[in-house]
Amino acid sequence: MASNNTDIETEINVAALEGGGLPMAEAGDDAFGSVARAMHAVLDPVCKYLCYAAAVVTLLMSIAMVVDLVSRLALGRPLSGMIELQTYMLVFMAFFSIAYTMLKNQHVSVDLITSLMSAQTNSILQSVFSIWGAFIFGAMSWLTASRSMEALRREEISDIIQMPFWIIYAVAAIGTALLAFTLIGLLFTHLSGLYQFYKGRSAFWAWFAAILVVAGVGATSGLLLKGIAPDLSSPTIGLLYTAFLMVILLLGFPVGFSMAFVGLTGLFYLIGSNVAFNVTKINTYDSVAVYFFCVIPFFLLMGFLILHAGIGAKLYNAGIKVFGRLPGGLAVGTVAGCGGFAAICGDSVASAATMGSVSIPEMKKYNYDDSLATGSVAAGGTLGILIPPSIGFVVYGIITEQSIGKMFMAGIVPGIILTLGFAFAAYLQCVINPKLGPKSEKFTAREVAESIFNIWPVGALFAAVIGGIYSGILTPTEAGGVGASGALLIAMFSKGFTRKKLFAALLEATTTSAMIFTILIGVGLLGYFITLTDLPLSFANFLNTLDVSRYVIFVLILLLYLVLGMVMNIIPMMMLTLPILFPTVVSLGFDPIWFGVIMVIMMEMGQITPPVGINVFVIHGVAKKYNVSMATIYRGIIPFVIVEVVVIFFLTLFPDIVLWLPNSMDTLAPLD
Repeated sequence: MASNNTDIETEINVAALEGGGLPMAEAGDDAFGSVARAMHAVLDPVCKYLCYAAAVVTLLMSIAMVVDLVSRLALGRPLSGMIELQTYMLVFMAFFSIAYTMLKNQHVSVDLITSLMSAQTNSILQSVFSIWGAFIFGAMSWLTASRSMEALRREEISDIIQMPFWIIYAVAAIGTALLAFTLIGLLFTHLSGLYQFYKGRSAFWAWFAAILVVAGVGATSGLLLKGIAPDLSSPTIGLLYTAFLMVILLLGFPVGFSMAFVGLTGLFYLIGSNVAFNVTKINTYDSVAVYFFCVIPFFLLMGFLILHAGIGAKLYNAGIKVFGRLPGGLAVGTVAGCGGFAAICGDSVASAATMGSVSIPEMKKYNYDDSLATGSVAAGGTLGILIPPSIGFVVYGIITEQSIGKMFMAGIVPGIILTLGFAFAAYLQCVINPKLGPKSEKFTAREVAESIFNIWPVGALFAAVIGGIYSGILTPTEAGGVGASGALLIAMFSKGFTRKKLFAALLEATTTSAMIFTILIGVGLLGYFITLTDLPLSFANFLNTLDVSRYVIFVLILLLYLVLGMVMNIIPMMMLTLPILFPTVVSLGFDPIWFGVIMVIMMEMGQITPPVGINVFVIHGVAKKYNVSMATIYRGIIPFVIVEVVVIFFLTLFPDIVLWLPNSMDTLAPLD
């Protein structure tokens, strides 16, 4: 989020809404607290400066990508070894930032239930989860370190730049070790809080013993279950551990950690601990060291640079200058500004918070109805995950092995339709009831032209990124590098952009990337486990035996995404569900590119649908000083939800609207 929204973030705890999890308990003066403070004193500077280094590497990656691109296009000579170099820089960036991401409490978790629990109950749960997290990442560190030693003995080096592999494996081992130690420090912090609450009485020691027992049983559950019930079928094990995953997710265990833990302990049952650890040994590094994954930090950096450069205000200003004289013109301009900002930022929560902080005061100035003002921002903010370049489409392409470039193209026309639909909904409400949104003052043609001219760099950057992908000149990975470097140039020439804001953007892009890569590591282990259980195949076969239309099943899947979208961040939601549901969708004959777009729109709807809706909480925080109630915001959202339902129905009836642009593209690489 933009730095000028720090007060908003504090009020609504955006970090928790985005999955940041629970705040750390405070350590007391007991032995547990002393250990926690000592560990924190050592780990905090080490993790912080490594993350700073990783943030700089993120920027260097995008610049190196542009240099390579210029050399290839202008001189016909791509730089030798660039793919290897980018991959190793990605490994450095990802593993050297995951521990600091934990220290800053930014790994994604679901706090719907835990937010209702007492601090003591949460400390007990988090103590168990800290042990599990330390176990899984400690094991990853040990196994990756052994892989590093093996590479050193064998003198393994990369093909082109001759990089010794032991160094890269060691980076992964150090990063996961720091994360494990961070979790141990967090464990002592929570134990100290419990010790202070129970004042060291026998109740504390009873809970302490229970924590150790539950943590030990959970970590060895696969082996224990194998001893008790050795003949359970693979699908049954899959269902049991899927249920276990759902429980610990709802209890607040970070999503990536939960996936890795369930995947490893489930593999203990299916293939034994030795083979399971061998799978983990390979998965930890290989889940991150993929060149195409560079697109993740590139587009995130592009979005955060634009965010901190204050581009949102310029886009909103252009929107109100163009549409201000229409009935509800400021709301229409807000939707248009959100659409433009989403096209560059790609994050729904950031779009809602940024555009809300700019537009709501302006609409209040012109006596706009609170429900229309907040509803238009909340709905417009959801466009961030649909209009490319969208990090949601990047993740979908990675998980389902679909072309990211085609996913971007597929989102353009639905994004335009949905933006126009939201704008029309705002306009129509004010035509019916002009008091909802009075007209603004009249602007001269010169003022309108100047406002449009002020946003030309953003339009040029969007055209370069999307046009380069569509034409086939750029791969999405290269386009991400161009986008990040272009956003840096725009930011540097933006008024008020400082070195502090530059580092804020770099750190946010890096820690968000680290969160995603941690989930990818977890997805790797969980995916291997799910594959061995034959659960996706069994689920698909079961659905195929049902005597119902495939569209009935399709609607049920969409309703699932609607519900999950109310309580969960979109990225972990996709990573959690797609390994199981995607094979079913394909077996039912639905186009995977088309389904990705429909699924994203459905998750968008979940972000603004009662009783939760993450964007609603964000807007409530922005509008808090105007005494706008949650009920008012939900009332204002209803017309926009209706538009989304109509658009989904329309795109389902006419799928070629989604597929027209991607089908007209040149052939792209499967993951690129």
